[in-house]
Amino acid sequence: MPINPVSAHARVLGADADVLAECAARLRRLAARLRAHDAAPPWLYHALNDHITACVVASADLADAAERLHEYAAAAISDGPTR
Repeated sequence: MPINPVSAHARVLGADADVLAECAARLRRLAARLRAHDAAPPWLYHALNDHITACVVASADLADAAERLHEYAAAAISDGPTR
């Protein structure tokens, strides 16, 4: 059975959401290491927090889009062709 292109795109978006979530986790670990060693200026933590927030928000948005596309693909398959 051929792969539904909408489902395939949803899987890509889901994988991208996972990558962004992992990026946020890595940035959190980096910030914790820097704080533990007092190795960075205070402004860097604000920049890291901004990037962490951006990763978390983008990850959630992509995960939501992926879920909606999966639902759309499932509905389209169950409805069958419209021609």
